[in-house]
Amino acid sequence: MMPSINPDISLKITTLLKNSGKLSEANFNEAKKKYESNGKVPLGVLEYLINDNLVSEDDIVSAVSRNYALRKIILTEQSIKKDAVKKLPKDFIMENEMLPFELNGRILKIALFDPTKSTLAGKIKSMTGCNVELYVAKPSNLDQALKFKSVIEATQESAASTNTQTQKSSPSKPNLNVKVPNVKITQGENAVVEFVDKLLNESFFSGTSDIHIEIFRRGEARVRFRKDGVLQEQLQFKQFLMENYNAVITRLKIMSGCDISEKRLPQDGKLQFKNPQPKNEDDVDIDVRFSVIPAKEGERVVMRLLAAGPDLGLEQIGLDKEDYDNLVTAITAPQGMVLVTGPTGSGKSTTLYGCIKKINKPGTNIMTAEDPVEFYLKGVGQIQANNEIGLTFEAILKSFLRQDPEVILVGEIRDKSTVDIAIKAALTGHLLLSTLHTNDAVSTVVRLVNMGVPSFMVASALSLIVAQRLARKNCSSCTVDDEKATKESLLQYGFKEDELNTFTPKMGAGCSECNNTGYKGRQGIYEVLKKTPNLEAAILRDARGDEMLEVAIKDGFKTMQVIGRNFIKKGILSVEEYSRILVV
Repeated sequence: MMPSINPDISLKITTLLKNSGKLSEANFNEAKKKYESNGKVPLGVLEYLINDNLVSEDDIVSAVSRNYALRKIILTEQSIKKDAVKKLPKDFIMENEMLPFELNGRILKIALFDPTKSTLAGKIKSMTGCNVELYVAKPSNLDQALKFKSVIEATQESAASTNTQTQKSSPSKPNLNVKVPNVKITQGENAVVEFVDKLLNESFFSGTSDIHIEIFRRGEARVRFRKDGVLQEQLQFKQFLMENYNAVITRLKIMSGCDISEKRLPQDGKLQFKNPQPKNEDDVDIDVRFSVIPAKEGERVVMRLLAAGPDLGLEQIGLDKEDYDNLVTAITAPQGMVLVTGPTGSGKSTTLYGCIKKINKPGTNIMTAEDPVEFYLKGVGQIQANNEIGLTFEAILKSFLRQDPEVILVGEIRDKSTVDIAIKAALTGHLLLSTLHTNDAVSTVVRLVNMGVPSFMVASALSLIVAQRLARKNCSSCTVDDEKATKESLLQYGFKEDELNTFTPKMGAGCSECNNTGYKGRQGIYEVLKKTPNLEAAILRDARGDEMLEVAIKDGFKTMQVIGRNFIKKGILSVEEYSRILVV
């Protein structure tokens, strides 16, 4: 007997068999005719192919293994562990025709035949609390294993044990204990699995924030890592990716809990792998945010690597003493609104989480609404927004007001309804932290008014705004005088004539320490706009942005451009990087 498989997947697998030369067109057509003339039994064309000895189960499993990037497994009664079987209810096992066969620490290994059932990995994780690692088995072998005496006994016991035997865990994690600088992938059925593991491994050790995987015309494909804010192509992955692009994408979709059969719509998911260099108990795993979209030439993937917890406290992010003191004063106040602004990848989340870490105490009730939840914060109530089911920022904020919070964090203010509730929270005895996409601190005030918030409410609720950028620092190992920085360019960037004789601009020449880029590490550039009586008066009279900026500067406000020029004077920032980051 062969486990059931839906007809669409049955046809897909037969197509794979034809393309690999394991099945002739004539034999396929013969099996299809039998299938259609016999009422289209649930098993599909594959049943007739096997029954008529036109293909072997080995051929089928190999095709599934290669296309869906799943390891093969042969199940024996000795290899199946009862503690693994008992992790899933009997009805679930039988209905989905899959068998848990090994529990290795926090990883639950499961054998199946139908590759579409891999989309159940997320559900299994929520049911068991275990990581999920999927394997493909021969249909007859799987059917036989489900009838083993030990399996039957374990499934009968599972109902009582499933509810008590849970473990805190996450999606399947590759074992990344060793850095592999020169990636060499051996060809074979597990080559795709090996490739993905090494891709994640290399990205971690190279300090990558984002991984881009994309395909173009004529099968051209590439992997790019974003390092220090700049994308860099990784040529060592190119050839294998071109030859196995669809299989790599499928493997990543399986690991992220996405639907492998859906290739027409964007999907989001999440995967994890073990941190080979954990700093503490909250730093054991590396979270990876997964996004796939259907581009013209094929699916395009972007993955963002997220640490299990924010690395930097508020004291280490790079604020000068005066700005740091102003920010601490704002976030320790009993109420008000503190906003962090900047483009994507500018470190807004790090700043916000640093604020939360600073004020997180047992006597303070902190609630966060995020999309997605990027870092785990011990002692903080973190809610994941889900627009598909109506769990929007607006809905979460309304609920928060009934949860007796002192501090509320909103991942992003996106629309008028969210900003209205945020303003209301800030005016009714809550500290409200959030982000907004604006170019600078002063324009944030203008943006709030343009979103429909009355000026008097902005003036009352707003406490402080942080606008920020992340700039690449000159590599300290190869810093030289920047001969390309002319007097004319320095004057153009805001330096005064009498300043030019007090410093010499620096740049990185490029060396082995910085991979010949001239840059190593990043420097946060922050402008902190606190509400003063003069600024509040300007907001109330609906002053223009340039007028508010003038008022703020008179009260001691320093723009990012001023701070950036100071970093040029100190040799931390190159003129080229200043131009890239701060010149509008």
